[in-house]
Amino acid sequence: MHDVPAYPTEILDPTRPTGVVLAGMGGPDGPDAVGPFLGKLFGDPEIFPVPGPFGRILGRLIAVARTPAVRRRYALVAPDGATPQLATTREQAGELVRRLGAAGLAAIPGVAMRYWHPYPEEELTRLVETGAAQFLVVPAYPQYSRATSGSTLDAVLAAAASVAPGAPVHVVSHWHDDRGFIRALAGPVLESLEDWAREGLDPERCAVVWVAHSLPRRIVEAGDPYVEQVEATVDRARKLVAGAMAAGERGEWFGALSGGVGPLLAFQSRVGPIRWVGPEITGVVRELAAGGCRHLHVQPVTFTCEHIETLVELDLELAGLARNAGIEEFRRGPALGTDPGWLDGFAEMLIRRAFPGREVPRG
Repeated sequence: MHDVPAYPTEILDPTRPTGVVLAGMGGPDGPDAVGPFLGKLFGDPEIFPVPGPFGRILGRLIAVARTPAVRRRYALVAPDGATPQLATTREQAGELVRRLGAAGLAAIPGVAMRYWHPYPEEELTRLVETGAAQFLVVPAYPQYSRATSGSTLDAVLAAAASVAPGAPVHVVSHWHDDRGFIRALAGPVLESLEDWAREGLDPERCAVVWVAHSLPRRIVEAGDPYVEQVEATVDRARKLVAGAMAAGERGEWFGALSGGVGPLLAFQSRVGPIRWVGPEITGVVRELAAGGCRHLHVQPVTFTCEHIETLVELDLELAGLARNAGIEEFRRGPALGTDPGWLDGFAEMLIRRAFPGREVPRG
């Protein structure tokens, strides 16, 4: 198992106001923001790992070339061309703070984004002005990668050191094996499988594909833990589904699913002329359809919010490809959003880690 870099994990004082910072990459809040957002994204060498000045130039060229198409795709998400990611993340932060408050903790919700507003420094400044004396920082990505969580956490920590030097900080660098998270992933998959089994469908004509955002292979080959953590997430979620199917006396049906006994894991969102982690989701779906699969459930495992990768890339583009390949029923499990079961377990995990000894509220 590859290691995750060390981050501050100070035990926080339950009597002091805590800024709870959900940290993500962000997304454009309108058509005019698409170009600048992509420029910042592809200008980050952690995201687009092409060395030297050539990488910066190529990144800018890709951003400029992709802007018109990406604008059109965001227009499919919402009339104003804005991603719902920020609004959802704010709602998640508010729900987490409400749960922390039920445990007697004074917490203030915050959202910090890496490549678009609200940037870390402006958000942490607001939290300090609102009364935050310490910070609990949580990436919006369950699995750690230095290209996503690493780059984002570095930006948040730099902002904390600038606007609140000496303030205690507790970072939860990854939560790919959190029990509430795993249950939230397994639930929609289990619902689809139970529906199909109850309908008497042939399991060899049904399949589940777990899908994660891809990553340049160069990052993984350098020791990044992301893929290992994605695989661990999927393994745990599939085992939970398998156990529930066996308990319902549908274990044999589950074992005969199209694609074999192991979990089918694929990756999406490759971009640019570099090698990415695979197998790519479109090829996996075509292979399943060619093998006779007609009922498909696709379950994202790396997204906390609905955004362009789910609402367009999966719901429109992949679903259309699946239908053209012969898939008759396409189901896509939701991103976490404000799933109450996940948020309940997530808040409990944050309390255990950052405020050990504090009683976790029940019910």
